Amino acid sequence: MCEYRRRLRAFSLVEVVIAVGLFASAVVVTLGMLPALARQATDATDTLTVQRLPDAVRLELERLAVSGGFDALRTNLPLMNAPLTNGLALVASRDGVRLHTVSYLPPAAASLIPQGEQYFAVEVWSFSPGQFNHDPNALLPAYVRVSWPYRNPGAATDTPLADRQQFTFAVALNR
Repeated sequence: MCEYRRRLRAFSLVEVVIAVGLFASAVVVTLGMLPALARQATDATDTLTVQRLPDAVRLELERLAVSGGFDALRTNLPLMNAPLTNGLALVASRDGVRLHTVSYLPPAAASLIPQGEQYFAVEVWSFSPGQFNHDPNALLPAYVRVSWPYRNPGAATDTPLADRQQFTFAVALNR
């Protein structure tokens, strides 16, 4: 009877092997999911950053309108046409805090975003004058496309537009 009770209290070798196998399988599945989960977290962070960019873009366009003049900005914004190419180029840092134009009235050298930190490409086009019922001398509506990753740290070339994620929105400037 004592020997029988002792056998009931211990696990058999088969039970231990099955438990270790189940644990190992769970660990392998969990480790296999980590890269996908990390990529999803990065994508979600980037998307949230992009959704905060409309205000920064509007502020940068206002800076350009004040620095170079409202009419000069209007003439430097290409008209929207298909396919969307050659918009007024801006860049933003990965955190979305810093944003500036690439060539048209860039900020002071101390405020420039280094090439290795330019993560978001921002392109701006103006709408055709007949698309909206507005006074073109008082209002400047613009179409904005943000794409990322524009430049990956350490990469020698820009990421092709077809390989980037994109987000579009419209902004308007008042004179």
